[in-house]
Amino acid sequence: MKFKKSNTAVETANKKASANKKSLPEKLSKTAVRVSVILNTIAISVISASAEAPEGVDTTEYSKLVDIVFWVATIAIAAAGGIPSLIKIVQGQADEDPRGRNAGIAGLVITGALIGAAAAIKATLF
Repeated sequence: MKFKKSNTAVETANKKASANKKSLPEKLSKTAVRVSVILNTIAISVISASAEAPEGVDTTEYSKLVDIVFWVATIAIAAAGGIPSLIKIVQGQADEDPRGRNAGIAGLVITGALIGAAAAIKATLF
């Protein structure tokens, strides 16, 4: 009776690691794509930030639309981050769980930072 040699944990891990290895050209191409996306984003941001409307063009409707979009985004950020964080704070306080309460406070801080970032983006680009 012959016994089949079983794979040890090390051999199995080595096989998985060798299957997950990517070749150097793949890594370089992904890095090149990421760098080009970042540079294009920066270039488009600079161009759009420095662009001004031609003389005589009324942009009040566009400004109103941008204001509305940013108000909606701010309310969505506040609702998605603030309400669950407040609930977490109240539950943590009721259960006398300082970790839960602190997690809720951290969520509120992050939500506030996101709202501030949205306001900064609006002020910078529009």
